[in-house]
Amino acid sequence: MTIHQPICGDVVTRHLLPERFQVYAAPELAAAPYWKRGVCYLPECSKQFDPSRDWQMYCCKECEARGKAEFRSWGHRLALPSLLHRIGKYEADDRAVMARTRAARRFVTQVQSNWVRDRQRRAETAGSR
Repeated sequence: MTIHQPICGDVVTRHLLPERFQVYAAPELAAAPYWKRGVCYLPECSKQFDPSRDWQMYCCKECEARGKAEFRSWGHRLALPSLLHRIGKYEADDRAVMARTRAARRFVTQVQSNWVRDRQRRAETAGSR
C-alpha cells in the first residue's frame, strides 16, 4: 500500500494516511466496476446521464452529496467494530477480548448486509415510480 504523505515544508509528518480505496484497488475496480457508467449510483435516483468524466458516478451535485452522506452514515456505524475486530484479531489468551472481537466481526457483517439490502430496497422503490 502506498502511504500518502502531505508535503508540509520541513515539518515532520505526524500522521501517515493510506490512499483512498479507489487508488489502492484501481486495477481491480477497473476490471470489475461497481457502478454502471452513465447511471447515477444513488439507488433512489438511478437515472441515466451523460458523464463529463470517466469516473463520474452521480448525475448531479445533490446526488453526490446524498451519496457521501450515505457513506458517512454507514461508515460511522462500521468504524468502531472494524477497529476492535482488527485490534483483537490475533488474541489467543484473553477470552473477553476474543468474545468482543467475534461480536465486532458479527456486527460488521450484519451492518454490511443491512446496507446492501437498504440500497436494493431504495433502487427497487425508485424503479417502481
